[in-house]
Amino acid sequence: MQNKTYTFLLVAIASLGGLLYGYDLGIISSALLYLDKCVRLSEAEVGMLASAIMIGALASSVIGGGLSDLIGRKKTMILAAFLFVASVGIIVLSAGFWMLFAGRTLQGLSAGMIAVVVPVFMSECAPAKVRGISSTMFQLCITLGIAVAMAAGAWYQSGVDDAVQAAAGDAAKILSAQDHAWRQMFLSSAWPAVVFVVAAFVVPESPRWLFRHGQADKALAVLLKGRDAAQARLELREMEELAATAHTAKAGGSDQILQKRYLWPLALAITLLAINQATGICAVFTFPVVMLNQAGLSEGAAAHTGVWLAVANFVTTIFGVLLVDRLGRKWLLKIGTAIMLVALGTGVITYWKVEAGRTDVTAPLTQQIEEHALVIPVKEIAASDAPVVQVSVQYTRGGKEQPLLLLRSDAKDPVLALKPDAAHPDAKLEILRAKFSPAPSETTGQIIFACLILYIVGFAFGPGVCLWLMSSELLPTRVRSIGMGLGVLGNAGVTILTTWLFLPIIGNFGYAAMWGVWFVCTFVYFLFAAFILPETKGKTLEEIEAYFAK
Repeated sequence: MQNKTYTFLLVAIASLGGLLYGYDLGIISSALLYLDKCVRLSEAEVGMLASAIMIGALASSVIGGGLSDLIGRKKTMILAAFLFVASVGIIVLSAGFWMLFAGRTLQGLSAGMIAVVVPVFMSECAPAKVRGISSTMFQLCITLGIAVAMAAGAWYQSGVDDAVQAAAGDAAKILSAQDHAWRQMFLSSAWPAVVFVVAAFVVPESPRWLFRHGQADKALAVLLKGRDAAQARLELREMEELAATAHTAKAGGSDQILQKRYLWPLALAITLLAINQATGICAVFTFPVVMLNQAGLSEGAAAHTGVWLAVANFVTTIFGVLLVDRLGRKWLLKIGTAIMLVALGTGVITYWKVEAGRTDVTAPLTQQIEEHALVIPVKEIAASDAPVVQVSVQYTRGGKEQPLLLLRSDAKDPVLALKPDAAHPDAKLEILRAKFSPAPSETTGQIIFACLILYIVGFAFGPGVCLWLMSSELLPTRVRSIGMGLGVLGNAGVTILTTWLFLPIIGNFGYAAMWGVWFVCTFVYFLFAAFILPETKGKTLEEIEAYFAK
């Protein structure tokens, strides 16, 4: 296999793995538009479905690293792709929440395995001089996958809009079109998994895995596919020297895993993967419509912003990929997090001004409930001199929590109407939280949209490009797979936490508080990148490992 062919296969594996992971992350936001109407999901169930992929990733982070050490990087990637295809079948055929949740969790399990093994595989296979640009193709294609998912979602949404017009008010036809749309959205994610399987069958095993399992000749043969003979033998000699050092240390009892040479890079990689999600990136991609609608954009204007965020993410990632081997990982992280801080700080101030005039109207609305129903014009909820007002209501019906409702007085039908279904006329209505305030202007919504775009640009340029690349580079060979597993465990855990807490925090404390939490986490991220993380640009994995062994 010639160098160019080998490099192409490596890039194909990274690209397809990232595409799968990104598409899986991105498609849920569009599918939720119709899942809620077809399957009747509560706020808690919506949060669980949005986080299900990370719940599966938690499980895969425990088994993925050890599995790839046991059976190899190549076989683990093949297994992950087959699991992904199976999960698509479960989701498409599901008829209720728990089957949907099981399918999304299995999808998370496969995506988590991909997130563990593909960065490890790329870091172990790619030559040092191009490891940055080749490994970051994984992140670039995550952003491409999200963008493609958003575009696919918009395409299916336009099909539903056409079907709604053709249905002429026929509720059964409208529901059928919506049900067909969300199932097709998930079904469309199967094709990259099939192509990923084909590529994984063709690409050779990782040379470092082969060497660790006593197959030095095969390891050299793989190295020769992507390097000249001198460089390949140099890297093999470095592996042998590290192995000899480890053997000597083990014989002397000093190679236990609880050694600084392993613990420090483990701590750095796990912290990097966890703090990355604490900045709120997953919530930003999951709930942009909710945030922008609350800030003053109409539902129609806010509905298509996800595509623009995904495009900004993808385009900026291209620039980051091109510069990661020139400027280095630390510089990209510092620049990216600094841009994010500007965006988040501006957002905190903007939301604080919007939310300063909010009034709690939970008690007054509760008193207005008659026969399990509440019907009241928005303008009559509370006194206000503002020309346009709004109310946000969180409530339960029959004990089941419902999605957050936001209604403005300039809406087409500005009446808050919470009526029981005909099938359940006695289902109890309970108001959990209700806030009344002057409605923000469309200009405020545009400012928040600009903040989101700037936030995405900063994330994509720095943390997005460097996350998977640097975390796999930092880890020594002996603990690389286990370390990536632990890192993905932290990454998924923080993602689940931030996604689940998003709606309760904004409901109780507002968006300014939520963005403030993200600002603090991003500031810690900046300090971590500037003063603690070492630079890994241009170094072989063995050189990085030797740095921590000093």
